[in-house]
Amino acid sequence: MMEKLKTVALTLLVLVSLFQSYLLSYSYPQPEQPVMEAEYVKTEMLGSQASLDDMLFPDQLIVHLGNQQHTVLYPLDRQYTEIMNTVKQRNMEGLRKSPATMLGINWEEVRTKRPGLEVRFRDGLPLGVLQRMIQLKGDIPIDNEVITRIWIFAQTDNEVRTILFTDTANVVYEVTKADYTTKDIEERFVGAVGAYIPYKLFQTDMYIPTKPFPMNAFTMGYSQLTADQLKRTFFVDPALTRNLMERDGSEIYTDSKRGLQLKNDQHWMTYSDPVAPATDNRIDYVGGLLTAVQFINQHGGWNGTYGVQRVPERFLPGSQAYVFRQYYGSFPIINPRNENIGFMKVTLQKDIVSGYERSTVSLESRDLVRRDASLAGGEALDALLEQYPKRSQIVSLFPAYRPVITEKAFDLVPMWAVELYNGEYEFLG
Repeated sequence: MMEKLKTVALTLLVLVSLFQSYLLSYSYPQPEQPVMEAEYVKTEMLGSQASLDDMLFPDQLIVHLGNQQHTVLYPLDRQYTEIMNTVKQRNMEGLRKSPATMLGINWEEVRTKRPGLEVRFRDGLPLGVLQRMIQLKGDIPIDNEVITRIWIFAQTDNEVRTILFTDTANVVYEVTKADYTTKDIEERFVGAVGAYIPYKLFQTDMYIPTKPFPMNAFTMGYSQLTADQLKRTFFVDPALTRNLMERDGSEIYTDSKRGLQLKNDQHWMTYSDPVAPATDNRIDYVGGLLTAVQFINQHGGWNGTYGVQRVPERFLPGSQAYVFRQYYGSFPIINPRNENIGFMKVTLQKDIVSGYERSTVSLESRDLVRRDASLAGGEALDALLEQYPKRSQIVSLFPAYRPVITEKAFDLVPMWAVELYNGEYEFLG
């Protein structure tokens, strides 16, 4: 009798063991099987979504009126929009690469006497990206050079030439066939300007107003993304993250693979997801930008209007960093020395996002106060530039907003911003 009981007990133990083995084998998700979407924590949409095409626009239009007269237009301005609509609708076909000195063009005469238009991109756009913004037909050169400006001008009373300048000294592309006519320049470019602020040439390639430049100053409320919101945005299971406190007061959240650092006193966050170093140094600019925009759309969204400012340098191997500059109205938000607020930066490795930096602040229209203001022009601006100790290092001068954050409000203060050779920003005055 005892032996029978032992046999029954042993049989039951074997059956239980087999049943447990079955559960372990068939109930646990296999590595090659995708986890069902319902098992992921839903990403919280914290801002708005945007498309790449909405962020491709020049930061300045310089209209040459002839007779040594010039003016500068900025994004979203009515005249700017009218002129850019014309540029986007015209076809440009065929690119002929050439040294600028071999074109036989007297650029001083073109600048001072010939009516025309300069479409300027502060840090440039690769040809493949530029093709998404304008009707650039035909084969694009495989080297995908970066275009810093397009100059469309009347060579004679019956001939219009279109030149694309690159970020390589003395290297340009001439459009062999374009839709532009002298009538376009007279009516759609020069004629679209209307009343304007006159500008004069500063140093070799910049323009400054000869009269005060009107702008508005703003004060508004703001909200700030919380640690809980950001954890739900970046981690599949926020409950599994660990929290570390750094000596400088910043917080770090990690799930042992991804990391999120919050600098609350600077209203700034940095996300990292380590990826193996890339072995192929070729850069797909359009693909990289689309990946970066999609990542931001899915992880926090956009907290305002942004434009593509910077893409990876062609000759620097390694990670690919894309920078999007924030605008308020027609002007960029700039912090001195390129610190925090005013931009988003996405870094790719092997076409996978490995880094993401952005402000945690979102501007709100509540309690919005707008005040009339103006920037120095003419002799007053000349004096500021004369006193500026780094005058010889300036590569760009433009109106911008300097952000000032207090406990209860966000101020946008109009300033003349300068970009220096080393990439840093400073303000005049």
